[in-house]
Formats: sequence, C-alpha cells, structure tokens
Amino acid sequence: MSGMETRRLRVGFLVPAGFAVGNPANGILEQARRQAEGLRRRGHEVFELNPWCWREPATLDVLHFFLGGPELHGIESAFVARGPAVLAFSPIIDSNQSFAAYRVVAALGSLSRRVMTIPGMLRRQARASSVVICRSRHEAARVERSLGVPASRIAIVLNGTAAPSRPVRDAAELRSALGLPDEFALHVGAYTQERKNALRLADAAQRLGYALVLAGHAAPGPVLDALQRRAAANRSLRLLGYVDEATKSALYSSCRVFCLPSLHEGTGLAALEAAACGAGVLITERGGTQDYFAGHARYVNPTDEDSIERGLREAWKAGRGEALRERVLRELTWERSAEALERAYLNCLGVPA
Repeated sequence: MSGMETRRLRVGFLVPAGFAVGNPANGILEQARRQAEGLRRRGHEVFELNPWCWREPATLDVLHFFLGGPELHGIESAFVARGPAVLAFSPIIDSNQSFAAYRVVAALGSLSRRVMTIPGMLRRQARASSVVICRSRHEAARVERSLGVPASRIAIVLNGTAAPSRPVRDAAELRSALGLPDEFALHVGAYTQERKNALRLADAAQRLGYALVLAGHAAPGPVLDALQRRAAANRSLRLLGYVDEATKSALYSSCRVFCLPSLHEGTGLAALEAAACGAGVLITERGGTQDYFAGHARYVNPTDEDSIERGLREAWKAGRGEALRERVLRELTWERSAEALERAYLNCLGVPA
C-alpha cells in the first residue's frame, strides 16, 4: 500500500463500557477486537480506550467509536472540543424499521436535547463524524437516507472471519461426548435474544425431523423457558449453553447446516465462522447478509415459518458448502477488513492509498 511507509497511524478504539460485563460473545466487541488486531498487523498503533486510563484525544490520528447512541452520549462534542484529526463511527444499526420511519424518529430526536431518541443520538454522532463505517450496503443506505449523512462520508467496510485452525477437539469425539447425531443443524449465538428467532427455528427443525443444536449465551427468561419445554418434549433439540472455542470449532466442522434466521443481521459473524469451516448456511434475508454470503446461502423471511422450514429443507438437502467456504477464506478475512478500514482512515487524512 502506498503511503503506508510514511504514515503510521495512532488509532483509539472506543466501545461502550457495559461490554466489560456483558455477553462474552458480543459481536460488536468481536468486530472491534479483530479489526484492531488487523490494523496492528498492518503496522499501526491501536489503543483500546477506557475511562480508567486517560489518553489525550489530540494525540491520536483517529478516534473510532462503535455502536454509539446513549452508551456514548456526547462523544461528538468531545471530539469537536479536543479531538484527533479523524472521528470514525461504526453505528451498528440492526433495525427493520422503514427508512422513512427511522428518518422521522431521528429528526424528532434532533429537535431538542430534551427529546431523546436513539436514532436522534445516532444522527448527531454520525453527522459530526469524519467518516461513518458501515458493514454493508444496506447499513450505508440507512445512514445516508435516514440519518442524512452524505455518501461521500460513508465507507463500507465488510467484516471478516479468521481462517479456521485445526480443530483441537475431534468431531467424532465431540458427537460422542455430547450425544449428538452424525448429522445436525446448528445455531451459535445469544439464542435467548428474541432477535435470534430460535423458537421459530426450533419449530421448523422439529416439523422436518432434523436434529438441532443451540449453543451460546443463554439468559433466563421466556425464550429460554419455551426452548427448555420444547427440548424436554423433543430429544432432537439440544441446548448446550455457552461453549468454549474448541467445542465451537468442532461444532462448526461437524454440523450439516448452520442456521441464523434472525429478525435482522448486520453481518452474521457466527455464520461466517461456520462457513469458513465448510458448513452450509441458512440465514435471514434482512440486513446486510447478502453482501457476505452472496448466492451461496439459503435466505429466509424470519417472520414466515414456512419460509424458514422451506429454507432449512433446501439447505439440509444441499449439505455442506465448499463454494461458500472458498469465498469466505478468499474475500472475507479480517485482514481484508483491516485493509479497507485503513483505506477509509487515510482517505480522511488525505493520504493516498
């Protein structure tokens, strides 16, 4: 990359403090962590900012904050007062609200600081930023059409995944230890969040007679109660809860289909991880997923149970996905993501890439 030899960037990454005690598999935190690692490999300094370790903002070339909204309320004012050369914002907007309705709510929240709406806060933060980093064309359109940010200040930086290492845990041993069948569908994520749509997925798998394994963070509440009732009546449904990395990798390498029929997905990081291990993918049609999985996944309407059942049947029949695995490992790595992020920063700084 030209310009790289003469400009080593000092970048501060900022995420909401609540992530420190939240879901350990938080996708936003994973994105930030992996992109920071990628930037470091490209020779840049990346500082993980936190309120217990003060750093003068003006010592940074770039301050990049993630999620925004009330968790980082006022960050744009601090930037104007004493910030670095570039303020970059990754808004992480997971919403199915129409662009027009979202624009109205954003405008209402911008009329007065006494009228607080999350879209209104995001609008102020996005408009004050040098560049808004979006995960997909869908998110970029939301930022432009609903928050009123010019396209010239929006950069699409696709997320990525790491090339799978050799599984630490043997797949056959895993199935034996957990009592899993030779073929099963898999979902990994915070499956008790309503957005993940695990109840509809479980019902579709049961109707088809397919074994389904759910793994990941599980919080007490009505969704977990309903899933536990289904699991008690259906031995083909297994709830594993949180699993370590070795077990997760073995599950990806063993499953026939990975399923993510969420109400909305900005990327679907777990689906990318599974695809890198060769799993076939069923995923929601809502959000930015088609930028990642292209024509190599089965897309479903997450609120239509027939669509989920039909998509699961087709994905099961197709089996594991070699073409998708090759695409992911070639085009959707964290190295590619960090390179695109670097390009967005340098463009704001006027440094040729």
